[in-house]
Amino acid sequence: MAYFTTSIAVVAGLCLAFGILYVFTGIRRPSSRSLNLLFGFFALAYGGAIMTARTAFMSETIGRFAVASRISTVIAAAGFALLIWFVAVYTDVRPNALLWTVTGVFAIVGLAGIVAPDLVLNVADGVGTITLPWGETVLMVREGTAPLETLLQVALLVSIIFIVVADIRQFRRGDRGEAIVLAVGIGWFAFTIVEENLVLLGAIDFVFLSDFGFLGFVVVMGLEMVDRAIETEAELTSYKDNLEEMVEERSIQLEEAQHQLLVQAEEEATAAERNRLARELHDVITQLLFSINLIAGSLPRLWQMDPEMAERSTLELQRLTRGALSEMRTLLRELRPHTITDTDLATLVTHLTEGLAARHDIPAEINTDMIGSLPPEVHVALYRIAQEAMNNVAKHANSSSIIVRLNGTESNVHLVVIDDGYGFNDDDSTSGGMGMDIMAERATEIGANLAVTSEQDVGTTIKVAWAANAPSERT
Repeated sequence: MAYFTTSIAVVAGLCLAFGILYVFTGIRRPSSRSLNLLFGFFALAYGGAIMTARTAFMSETIGRFAVASRISTVIAAAGFALLIWFVAVYTDVRPNALLWTVTGVFAIVGLAGIVAPDLVLNVADGVGTITLPWGETVLMVREGTAPLETLLQVALLVSIIFIVVADIRQFRRGDRGEAIVLAVGIGWFAFTIVEENLVLLGAIDFVFLSDFGFLGFVVVMGLEMVDRAIETEAELTSYKDNLEEMVEERSIQLEEAQHQLLVQAEEEATAAERNRLARELHDVITQLLFSINLIAGSLPRLWQMDPEMAERSTLELQRLTRGALSEMRTLLRELRPHTITDTDLATLVTHLTEGLAARHDIPAEINTDMIGSLPPEVHVALYRIAQEAMNNVAKHANSSSIIVRLNGTESNVHLVVIDDGYGFNDDDSTSGGMGMDIMAERATEIGANLAVTSEQDVGTTIKVAWAANAPSERT
């Protein structure tokens, strides 16, 4: 039975399989890429060397034996060069001068095996058959020494010494687990290399074992690779758990920060609104109350001196009082925004107009005819548009009169505000100012049509038409 050649064929297959696995891992996995690639290519080279050596053992002629043996030597030289660099990366012990020198020797041997094979393997008169104890016959070199054989043996010996020293330094450095794995893997491998050289030198008479040396190295390094994969998976699981905890903590922190920002924004908005209302109270209500107080104080004397003027002053007092009341109601609604939707739109517009008329002493004509209630967003938007229109009249128009009309149902509303003030040029796109833009935005939000017409020194007319499910446009 061909136990020997069959066994080394199995070992070669394992070498090739592990080589492909490590090369694929090195290509796909960025971490430890150089380490995996070096070991993978070393395994492939050593597997190839074993396969060609097997071919030499089973050769029927000296010529075929010589060719296969020389190819095996070339591939093995490349494999040993890869091995020492793998150990250097694995142990982080890198005497570059030594590594490059030994690599150069292996390169010389490999090159000689290609261009001058007799320098590497001399088969002129030293090839014969050997019968193994179980009856298997193989072809091997028994005599003769090639010129580069000694150099190759020295390079192999230096490589083994370097591997041992690097492993010891790694162990002393504290990386004991990795050092033990390398020592176990290399131990049997180094033993088989030494044993084969002793056989070649004639020191002992035994079968070659170097072809089996890599098997232990493959098994140990494979188990180490699996262990690293398990550790990596455990670390990733731990990182995932920690990341989930960090995300949860960060989410809680963000929610708290968002809540604080909302509270701060609400406080700032409340403060700003209070300041605005305080200014309104001071600028509007205080002025109206002062005028009311002044007129009320002079009424007794006017009734005695000029009853007709006193009657006019009484009417003025009523107008101012009604305006102050309207302004106060408006401010109270601003303090409690929900009351805006609770109060019908006609009342809101009436109070706005009366307040404007009272503040600026201009006659106001108010016509309202509303039936039904509007959607809340439409109700508020039309109120704000009317409010902005009144503000424009108060600030810019210098009007002597104002007309406000509001009529409609729960599905159709028309609002018209007319003043006879300064007006502006319709051709000037910027003449309407921010107030017009605000009204246009509010009209668009509820799907209402806003039409603004104005003529300088004649006045301005603002018309808003809203209908349920109707498209909006601005003119």
